[in-house]
Order: sequence, then C-alpha cells, then structure tokens
Amino acid sequence: MVCGRSAPRVSMAAAAPPRGGLRRPRPCSGPGPAAACGLWGPAAPLRGTGAAPAHGEPPSGRCGKASSGVFGPVGAGSRRRGKERRRGRSSSADPAEFPPAQPLRDPSRIPSLAPSSRSSARRARVPGCGARGWRGCSGGDTGAPDIAGRGCPGAPRPSWLSQHAAAPRPRRPPAVPGSCTETISPPLLPSLAELRYGSTVMRLDFVWLRDHCRSASCYNAKTNQRSLDTASVDLAIQPQAVRVDETTLFLTWPDGHVTRYGLEWLARNSYEGQKQQVMHPRILWNAEIYRQAQVPSIDCRSFLETDEGLKEFLQSFLLYGIAFVENVIPTKEDTEILAKRISIIRETIYGRMWYFTSDFSRGDTAYTKLALDRHTDTTYFQEPCGIQVFHCLKHEGTGGRTLLVDGFHAAQQVLRQAPEHFELLAKVPLKHEYVENVGGCHNHMIGVGPVLNVYPWNNELYLIRYNNYDRAVINTVPHDVVRRWYHAHRALTAELRRPDNELWVKLKPGKVLFVDNWRVLHGREAFTGYRQLCGCYLTRDDVLNTARLLGLQA
Repeated sequence: MVCGRSAPRVSMAAAAPPRGGLRRPRPCSGPGPAAACGLWGPAAPLRGTGAAPAHGEPPSGRCGKASSGVFGPVGAGSRRRGKERRRGRSSSADPAEFPPAQPLRDPSRIPSLAPSSRSSARRARVPGCGARGWRGCSGGDTGAPDIAGRGCPGAPRPSWLSQHAAAPRPRRPPAVPGSCTETISPPLLPSLAELRYGSTVMRLDFVWLRDHCRSASCYNAKTNQRSLDTASVDLAIQPQAVRVDETTLFLTWPDGHVTRYGLEWLARNSYEGQKQQVMHPRILWNAEIYRQAQVPSIDCRSFLETDEGLKEFLQSFLLYGIAFVENVIPTKEDTEILAKRISIIRETIYGRMWYFTSDFSRGDTAYTKLALDRHTDTTYFQEPCGIQVFHCLKHEGTGGRTLLVDGFHAAQQVLRQAPEHFELLAKVPLKHEYVENVGGCHNHMIGVGPVLNVYPWNNELYLIRYNNYDRAVINTVPHDVVRRWYHAHRALTAELRRPDNELWVKLKPGKVLFVDNWRVLHGREAFTGYRQLCGCYLTRDDVLNTARLLGLQA
C-alpha cells in the first residue's frame, strides 16, 4: 500500500518496550496533513529465522524500504550473539531471551526520554542506530525526536506494564492494514492507541476506548447515559482490528463488537484535548479594566421577560463574576422573584431570603456598622455558596460603599510572580469555622479546603476560599510548611489589597448586585445611620445550568 494518503496517524503503543525488535510507526513523507499514515503492523522477521515478512515483500514507495534487521541489546548480549554466529549457531531471538517486563511505575518518576550523558556512549554502540533510517538520528550522542515526539530507539526507554498484565510473554500487536513500519523493539502487549488529529496527539487507553463506546448497546442516546457496565470490561482488553479514516476511528473488539469514534469528538474529550481548554472563559479585571469595559446593567423588565436580556446578564456574570440589574422594586419579595429567574434559592442557616440591619441579631460582623475587609462568604461550608445577591432597600446615613475585588486576578498575579506560593495555597487544606450562640441561633459549621482550588488537569482556578474572620486554628499544616504558607498567604493578601484592584460601588434601592462567591471577594466601608439590606444565596449548579441552556459556555 502506498502510504501517502491524507489520513490521521495512529499507532499502538507497547505496554512494556525493552530493547530489541517491535514494529514502530514510521512517518510518511508523502503529502497530507500532520495526521499522516502510521499504524502498527506485524513484526518483521527476526534475523536468522528465514521467516517471510507478514505482509510479503518489504513495503516500498514513499515510505522507503523497511529495515529487515533488529536492534540488539546493548553490551554483552550483542557480543555473545557475535560469538554464536562465529561458532555456526543460529542467533534467532527466542522470546524467553527478552528481559522480563518491569512492574508499573509512577508516571511522575518515569525517566525522561532525553538521553543522559552516561548513556550516550552505550547508545552509540547500539546496532543500527543512525543506520536504520530513523528520522533525525545521526548516530551521534543525541537522537532527535521524530514527528510523534519519540527519540532515537537507542535512547533509554521507560518500561510500562499494565497493572493487570503479569509479565506476558512477548507477542506481536494486531495487524492493521495499510501500515508503514520499522523494526525497533521486541513486541509486547499493546495497552493504548496513539492518535494524531490536527495539532493534538492523543494517547487513548483501550479500556477507556471500550468503556466510552457510543453504540446503541453501550450508550443510551435518548437519556445521554451509559448502558455498558464498566465493571464488565476486561482490564487487559485489546482490539482485534483498528482502522482509521479522515474522520473516524474504528475498533473491533474480541467479541466482535465494533466501536466508532469521530476524531473531532476524541480530540475534544481526550485528556490531551482537555488540557488545552478552559472550563469557564473569564475576563480577569482590576478597577480600571472593569471601568473601561463599561459593562452595562440589565433592566429588570428585560431580565425577567426576555431570554435576550437574561442571556446578556449571564454573559456578563460569567465573564466578570459580577452583574447588576436596575429598576427593581425595593422589596424583599421582588428581589426574590428576580433571584428565582436564574436559580433555585439555597436555604442556609441564615434562612431562605435574609434581611438584616445593623442590630447584631446574628453572631456575625456583617450585622454591625463596622467596616468589613474583603472576603468570600460561607468558607465554613463544605461547599461554599456559589452566588450571592445583594439589594440595599434603604440607607439613611453616610458611608457603606461596597468593595469588590476579583480574587482570580489577584491569584493570577501571585502565580506569575511566585509560582511556589500559588502551588502552596492550592495544596494546603485549611479549616474554616463558624460558631454562633446568639438568641435562638445555635450553629457550629466547619468547612475544609485550600485557599485556591484548581482543576488538576489544566491548573484552571475555579474557587477561592478567603476569609480571615472565619479561618480556624491552623492545625492541618506541618511545622516545616506553616511558615512558607504564611509567606504565600501574605503575597495573596498584598495583591487583594492593592488599591488598583479595588472596585467601589454604592448600592442603592432598585439596584441589585449578583456576585460570584467562588471568585469575587466583597467587603464594605463603615457607615452611619439606618441601613437595610436583603438578599440570598443561589445554587451555583442551577445558574450554570440556565447559562448552558441559553447556549453559553459555563
């Protein structure tokens, strides 16, 4: 087969490749996108066996002539086989000669594929290094990687073994029609498929590929739920056949079941694809950035009666973490109607709709006339409330402006200036506590979590817990870390308190403020006179659900 077609590149990665004779994809030089032909095929004959190639004659054409030899092990083994040849014995490679596969190791501790200085001399003596047509390898100290990012076959290679495969005897991976290959290491049980689509190189485990099958028997398209019992999938499963065209990957499993995947779907849902995406697009801001953006407030009637007004409101809220609705009747009942437009109201220890003045009716500093430093609410909940609603119904006095700070913007500055501080704040868990014994209110709440919470696959920040009032005794941090944590906390506090990060707004009757409590910190300046506020907490999942139903990414 001429390997010059415009098709995605797929390879079957061996579970444990020690040195010495597996077929590896060889990139085509013919026309086509980066996703070029390159599938695993049957192994070439081992030297001295006299066996014919699995595909007949060695492939030719644009891919060049395939090598018929093998890369021998380094050192004594090669010299021993040389002696055997001189004595007239056959040097055919029995599978038992291959070194046993090593147990699975922590990926973070797998050595780099880059060659070390101590291995250079040995690798230079590997038979065929620089002479077998490996692209970019000149036979010198450094083997340049091929288009799939793999280095010279003479370089030391990590050993992988499936957790449930107990050192299987070497065997060839399944044949894939149209492959163009080159012999470089001994065949062992393949555990995953490597697929290039556009600029994304995906490594997809076969168990994952079987589990996520979207066929009618495995997935209910009406309910969008999985029908396949994941526990029934063989953890050592391999496809009997693999085929790929310009848009689709086909896998045939041992029981005859066929799985089809759109390559675009795989690129979007693979780990490698998700690493390049953000869950929630945002615009980070300080006071000047927000003012220059001139984010409009939404009229109450448009918000309540039209999807366009609601969508515009939610778009601003998702991007900036705050949004305003104007011309609201200044009553608790009308504020509740407004809140229910986008979410179910979350009832907490403060009730459904809270309504307070500075009468210290609750054991919280918010129920006073004192200034409040920037903070997020309900850090003492295991899951802090997602959205907070504020409506100033009446104020007969001075002061009382509301302070807003984008916590994600401040965290981004810490990450840029001192990544070690960001990492510590994202890893060290803290306790936050609320103890109340005032009147008939008796509560003791404890929430645990780090100050910064990130998605582990792309390091995207999604939640900040910052409340110096409610932070409990620090007893979850060892002595050799606690001082470093204080330095990290100080760096974040300094950013949060920078004057240019402070957005001050004056709440007034009829103007309702929605705040993303997982992102934006709020506070207030001290005030005089009588001030009356109402508000509530909203369920974050319901707000994001409403946004998605309107076609927004949330």
